Amino acid sequence: MRKKNYILILALILMALLYNFFIVNKIDATEIHKSNKTLEFKGMNLVAAIKEVSNTTFQALKNSHVNAISIMPYAFVNLEKASVSFNNDRQWEGEKTAGVIASIQQSHEKNFKVMLKPHLWVNHGIYTGHLDFKTEKEWINWETDYEKYILHFAKIAQNQKVELFCIGTELGNSIAKRPKYWTKLIQNIKKIYSGKLTYAANWDDFDEVPFWNELDYIGIDAYFPLSKSETPSVEEMKLGWEKHLLKIEETQKKIGKDILFTEFGYRNSNYCADEPWTEANSTENNLGQANAYEALFRSFSDKSWYKGGFAWKWYADDYHKKRKMIDYTPQEKPALKVIEKWYN
Repeated sequence: MRKKNYILILALILMALLYNFFIVNKIDATEIHKSNKTLEFKGMNLVAAIKEVSNTTFQALKNSHVNAISIMPYAFVNLEKASVSFNNDRQWEGEKTAGVIASIQQSHEKNFKVMLKPHLWVNHGIYTGHLDFKTEKEWINWETDYEKYILHFAKIAQNQKVELFCIGTELGNSIAKRPKYWTKLIQNIKKIYSGKLTYAANWDDFDEVPFWNELDYIGIDAYFPLSKSETPSVEEMKLGWEKHLLKIEETQKKIGKDILFTEFGYRNSNYCADEPWTEANSTENNLGQANAYEALFRSFSDKSWYKGGFAWKWYADDYHKKRKMIDYTPQEKPALKVIEKWYN
């Protein structure tokens, strides 16, 4: 009797494990897809670390078939002072000049391409795309500081032979109101940096950027809304991509530049493809995240004008284990297997 009970218990455990493997974590994929070998950037955005990044982080990225890393210095905007400050003592090592240079050098030693992508934090929690000032003096103060910040890292990009430099991230209102400033800024960057240039436009205004002709890639932070379902299927999200795909393709044809997703990603939560830029939902859903990545790769990887992108995001030195489980990072989640399949 005891032996039979033991066998029955083992059988139930085995069935539960099989259910979890084939159902709970199963990616909704009915076709076999091969990765696109022509993708120029099989990238990952590397979160700036508290201290210098260890080699194990870069090896883990290499093991996931990543070939390009986005390194992100940070600066802080004080709205009251209309100022931009960086290299502050309170910043993490990876956000400052020395840490950025170290990360670039480590990346190149491991044969990764590098995109240097400066970011801004704005006080009072203001979104960078809504950055605004009331007076001309304030605008000029901010623009002077921002140019110092960008040219500082453009020099580093040149000295370190960085393959791609991003001139800004999601600054839609500034670009709409002050286009002449941006044209002049690009000219000044080109005096310093001889590599390729892009700008990271938000998904909802990439077609309104007036200076794409001056850059090498149309960069998009691709948090497009795709589905309102709790756990959307791959096919559902492919349908959700269709209208966005048309708009992207129209812009690409009009400008004549290739498309690069400077950021793309989803949280492992319910409704992850409804408003991918938000962090409102707190219910874990690994299948939704994995499906979302699968849908994106299926929708774009066969497009000749799509040169790849940088998934959001990867924590250095297992820092993701200290974070809450619901996050954009694909680390130790089924979504990583999807990325590895398409990057391989």
